[in-house]
Amino acid sequence: MGSRASSPRQPDWVCFDLDPQSEKFSDAVRAALYVKEGLESLDLVGFVKTSGSRGIHVFVPIRVGPDADEVLRFAQEFVARVAGAHSKELTVEHSIAARGDKVYLDPFRNGFGQTVVAPYSVRRRPKAPVSTPLDWAELKATLDPSSFNIRTFAERLKGKDPWKEFFKSRQSLKDAFRSVKAL
Repeated sequence: MGSRASSPRQPDWVCFDLDPQSEKFSDAVRAALYVKEGLESLDLVGFVKTSGSRGIHVFVPIRVGPDADEVLRFAQEFVARVAGAHSKELTVEHSIAARGDKVYLDPFRNGFGQTVVAPYSVRRRPKAPVSTPLDWAELKATLDPSSFNIRTFAERLKGKDPWKEFFKSRQSLKDAFRSVKAL
């Protein structure tokens, strides 16, 4: 869940789950860059990671305060605006059959009680991929997310943690709530 036991209805982050129906990671990368652009237009800083599968997660660390329902409404409005601006590539269509080959921008990881794969989690998939925090500069269409796996991950951990400042980067959603409609 995106919250703590002491305040279960007040998330620590907003999460956007980007799911490429084409199963091409490069499509998820393009979608993540659109999400990043949208967040920056709202003066929000996002952190990106592989999902450990074919998708990407973008997290926005927030100051504890808004209720999970408010955060979900913000996430829904945000992805609707981003998908609308790139409607040939992105969708918010919940029905898998209606998505075509578009990337699904899923805001529902923000609902109360919903979960998302935690950073550094090993996934139960071939080659045991790891959900890996990335620096935005690492996010390229040629990146192979399966290269981050249980066999290779110890070496990665020796490097700089791209999410080191995650919880020091908490942001208020107050202005973003008002500005998201202008996207």
